[in-house]
Amino acid sequence: MKKIKIIKSKEGNFFLKKRGIPIGCQHCLKGVKGVLFLNGLCQKPQHCNWYCPLSEKRRNKKISYINEIMISEKEDIIEELDKTNAKGISITGGEPLTKENLPKTIEYIEYLKNQKGETFHIHLYTNGISFSKEIAYKLAKAGLDEIRFHPPKEKWNCISKALNLDMSVGVEVPIIPNIDYINDLQKLILYLDDIGGEFINLNEFEYCFPNSKSLRQRGYELKEGSIASVQDSEIYALKLIKKISSMTKNIKIHYCSILAKDYYQLKNRYLQRAKNIKKEYEEITEEGLLLYGIIEGNEESLRELLDILINKYNISKNLIQNKRKSIELPYYILIEDPLLREINKLALNAFILETLPFQEEEYKQITEKTPIKLFKQEMNL
Repeated sequence: MKKIKIIKSKEGNFFLKKRGIPIGCQHCLKGVKGVLFLNGLCQKPQHCNWYCPLSEKRRNKKISYINEIMISEKEDIIEELDKTNAKGISITGGEPLTKENLPKTIEYIEYLKNQKGETFHIHLYTNGISFSKEIAYKLAKAGLDEIRFHPPKEKWNCISKALNLDMSVGVEVPIIPNIDYINDLQKLILYLDDIGGEFINLNEFEYCFPNSKSLRQRGYELKEGSIASVQDSEIYALKLIKKISSMTKNIKIHYCSILAKDYYQLKNRYLQRAKNIKKEYEEITEEGLLLYGIIEGNEESLRELLDILINKYNISKNLIQNKRKSIELPYYILIEDPLLREINKLALNAFILETLPFQEEEYKQITEKTPIKLFKQEMNL
């Protein structure tokens, strides 16, 4: 067969030229795909439970999240999707298709299609254990656009039950650097291509706190210089893609790196979110974080400084957030020497803050808090 060219993307992903990647992945990489974590309930199948990345906070718990935000009602989902300019959503867990979870999954798909329109793209992850032709019909009727299976070997045939229902059908699994696993994965790709499956996503094997003990016991190690990538996962992925590409007809084969998931996807989603929620005095960094200045100290001194900012320097009140124990304002105002002298006279402390792009205190995590003097040195100001 003709050799197929393998393309490497800027995010560190690999795919086959002319075959491309699934629509759901395209949206993810652009940061316009929300992630709906239905809940942590799952059958705990042996083939994947040992490396499950779910934290204790979520595993086996009946709590739902949209992106990083815990939700209690459907309307919370729409609010977050609007803030991130989302063009689609993925539904994950846990297992969205257990007997207990299926009604809620169907309800959410129908609700999202009704609220966001038919072009809003929805994909779903399932281990396939509870899957049936009846469930496939229900998902298709509700409006599911794409289904991604992660089945044990004895359940591969469940994938065919989703075909020919106006849904994109594929598989998403990690690349575990183990010869027997890779050999089975090659058979799965050929089977998927043969039955008319559209894609297979091969994820770089992830090392995280919830699965670290289990992975160490099995001899898997971190790649040098990484805090999440399992050693040799990408090497095995590339060897597999090179070998299997010319043996397949139409299937999209897409390797997704941890860099793409943990940096590019998240960064791009943060950029979308930051544009919609930033205050006037906040700037957006290249990583989608919020950057601004903060002055802290004695309340009386802060009140005096507030008067100076408004009446002496004529700074608009829209650019000042006056809190009881702090004043927030644009970083580019705070770095001016005359103002810093006023701050020093009042024995106040000035910092430049970088935070995650949230306004809710429970989510607005500070990523950096740099003293103003050090900030100016670092930036050569």
